[in-house]
Amino acid sequence: MRSTSGVEVRTATRPTSQIRASELVRRSISNLSSALASAPPDLVSGPDAAIMAELFAQVERSAAAGKALYARKVAESGAYGASGHRDAAGWLADVSGESRGHALGMLATAELACQVPEVQRAFCNGDLSGAQAKVIGEAAALDPSATEDLLHAADSESFATVAAMAARVIRKARSEEDLEREEARVHTNRYCRTFSPRDGGLRIEALLTKQAGARLVSRLDQMTEVLFTESMGSDNPASHEHCRADALVELVGGHDPSRHRTPGKSRGAPSGGGQGSSGGPSCDRGPGLGKSGPNAHVVVRVDAGALRRGWVEGSEICEIPGIGAVPVATARQILGDAFFNILVTDGVDVRCVTGTKRTIPTPLRVALSERDPTCVVPGCGVARHLEIDHWQRDYSMDGPTCLDNLARLCGRHHAMKTYTGWRLAGGPGHWKWVPPESPRASPTRPRTRPTRRRPGGPVKARDPGSTSSSG
Repeated sequence: MRSTSGVEVRTATRPTSQIRASELVRRSISNLSSALASAPPDLVSGPDAAIMAELFAQVERSAAAGKALYARKVAESGAYGASGHRDAAGWLADVSGESRGHALGMLATAELACQVPEVQRAFCNGDLSGAQAKVIGEAAALDPSATEDLLHAADSESFATVAAMAARVIRKARSEEDLEREEARVHTNRYCRTFSPRDGGLRIEALLTKQAGARLVSRLDQMTEVLFTESMGSDNPASHEHCRADALVELVGGHDPSRHRTPGKSRGAPSGGGQGSSGGPSCDRGPGLGKSGPNAHVVVRVDAGALRRGWVEGSEICEIPGIGAVPVATARQILGDAFFNILVTDGVDVRCVTGTKRTIPTPLRVALSERDPTCVVPGCGVARHLEIDHWQRDYSMDGPTCLDNLARLCGRHHAMKTYTGWRLAGGPGHWKWVPPESPRASPTRPRTRPTRRRPGGPVKARDPGSTSSSG
């Protein structure tokens, strides 16, 4: 008998258990098709659609595990050759209807997951997505003692948090020489390419070292916030992604008047603009915000012991937040560089750092960033421009500025908590996002209020380069 994939299957020699498993899978496929037919998405309510989507996500995880692990067996056995394929990736791409690159990724995921029995078991049980199995498998293979923590995080944390934890594990398993060679290799192979896609426009792709990339991202982030704040006061506000594209143009090529004009519209001089006016927000942004962009800074976090020693040990870190681990030699090299802020931690017990002021002490801020690398609302995963909130007891109610009373939230969820009655519960590792008892105002901060007035002081714009405390 020949299957649809072209691989010959001898039914007579197949074990009874394999026949039973195949029939179970076929029956499951039929049941899934019947479920979709009996409850078309267009005819179900929003809450019911959410339940169905979650169930299909569970099915997808199990299906991805089965496809990856059985494809790995096909690769090992060479069974792909029976259908005329040269390798397992080509065979998998054909039978799954996906790209060869995706097929290669699935085979790599299976290989990584199978290196650690606990990861393979969780993958088979449908407890891990393909992406989770890949990052956890790679880290657990280097440090099996981290497996349990990584699997626990996968069950309760966002993928970004799990990936960050895995990256830390991998970093601990690598030497300073490994990181230095990697940065040297990237520097040797650095590039910046432009090309025109078929659907129009221009695409830019670049490969930079982490140090150079951090400088670029820092300036880009700050200019993005400047343009986003300007846009919020206009009649046609732009999205954050649009402002980031505009920021790149302004940093490299200077002020771009076309970003305030829809292509194809009249190119006449805007009314009231005067010579050189773009018709949009003023280009005069004050000191440090001209054509050269904001005076951005990159923070490099490094433990004092590692900085003195020249390499990290144990749980020590040397990294650029949001970019990744860098060699200690890099931290030493940029000491004194005005563009970089070296934040050296010396083992202060942050649980004992507290205060009555709104200002967050540096050791406490570092500890909070370590504990809450992303927005703490379950499922959010936003890692940039987080805001610090006094989550248990509000600062206005004499809430202490200590680790137990602080949490990092993205702007949207901070606004929902502040303005609409949503609240946090559970605490670190067990966060819950509790809805208000009764509906209130819009769940997002009004566009007319891009800043908040701090008690006893004037309105201050949020600094995109650091977290802010409010709540």
